[in-house]
Amino acid sequence: MNGEIRGNSKNRKNKRGNNMLLAVQYGKWIFLAVSILVFNITAIQSRKRLPITTIYATTCFALCVQQYFDSYATFRFRAWGFFTVGKADFPSLLVKWGIYPAVSVLIVNWYPYHSSRWKKFSYIMGWSVFSTVFEWAAIRLDILWHIHWNLFYSFLMYPVIYYVFLILHVRFYKWLKQREGDERT
Repeated sequence: MNGEIRGNSKNRKNKRGNNMLLAVQYGKWIFLAVSILVFNITAIQSRKRLPITTIYATTCFALCVQQYFDSYATFRFRAWGFFTVGKADFPSLLVKWGIYPAVSVLIVNWYPYHSSRWKKFSYIMGWSVFSTVFEWAAIRLDILWHIHWNLFYSFLMYPVIYYVFLILHVRFYKWLKQREGDERT
């Protein structure tokens, strides 16, 4: 009788463990689907403060740079990656094509271009904090993995990434468009 009770409690613990594993597995996909929907609906519905060609060009540029860095970090340095360590798989495209472009649109569209430096700095740091918390959640849900990387490095890199590869690209693209207009006249 005593052995049965112990056996049953072990089974209950295993069931709880299995239920927790299922919750994490389903939680990962729910988190990913909700994130993709929220970011994309927000990006599409928000009022555009920049010409759509500027947003499009900057988002495409950001995707190219992101793909290069993610591939290099995943396969060369084993720093970070999505889902399976050292493997390129379809679910990672959900993050790269479902979340990254929408967030790029939001960052460049809402950036306070004509505000004080303090407001610009605060804006970039706000996105950096948000992105670090989002990355932390993605790690906890096994969407993202870190080996030779950590959240502190990410927090330090996000302002550089957002300013250099997004905001400065917008300025560069505007300069190119203005120069192109000057050459035509």
